Amino acid sequence: MKIILASKSPRRQELLKKIVNDFEVIASLEEEVKDDKLTPLENCIEIAYQKALNVMNKTEGDRIIISSDTIVLKDKEILGKPKNREDAYYMLNKLKGTSNEVITSLIVLKIVGNQKEEYKTYSKGIVYVDDMTNEEINAYLDCEEPYDKAGAYAVQGVFSKHVTKVEGDYMAIIGLPVNKLYNILKKLDITLK
Repeated sequence: MKIILASKSPRRQELLKKIVNDFEVIASLEEEVKDDKLTPLENCIEIAYQKALNVMNKTEGDRIIISSDTIVLKDKEILGKPKNREDAYYMLNKLKGTSNEVITSLIVLKIVGNQKEEYKTYSKGIVYVDDMTNEEINAYLDCEEPYDKAGAYAVQGVFSKHVTKVEGDYMAIIGLPVNKLYNILKKLDITLK
């Protein structure tokens, strides 16, 4: 059965390679639109679901589609991917010297003929960040890493030197709840590594 990752994220691709030998990458063109009537968690799940449906509608045959969305939450504010350097600075300034919650949703669609099975779940973790100086924030913003990441940081990248502690699902913090995905695929009798 064909497995499709509905994401162009290199991090998600690396994580999926840990459990699946062969898959295609077909990025969703679905615009990520938040619904103010939904909670941050519900939005995170719905955005991933819409991405999965977008890819499902432009592919054919028996297939499994995997989609995720990651959000960083601080004081009930969703910190998505920064629009620019100023936005990234605002986020890091808000996160320094404190902790933030990272939620990654996981959608798995199995399509066989006209039948569709859906799995919707999520995983989360907490990231503790050093009390960074303005110089440290600006030095980090000089690299490319923060600009395509929720919350303007990558816990596993250059930013790791500012992370004092991580609690919860580390793989979900990076961008894919590997254990939950492994167990769903196992249930679907998919050949895994």
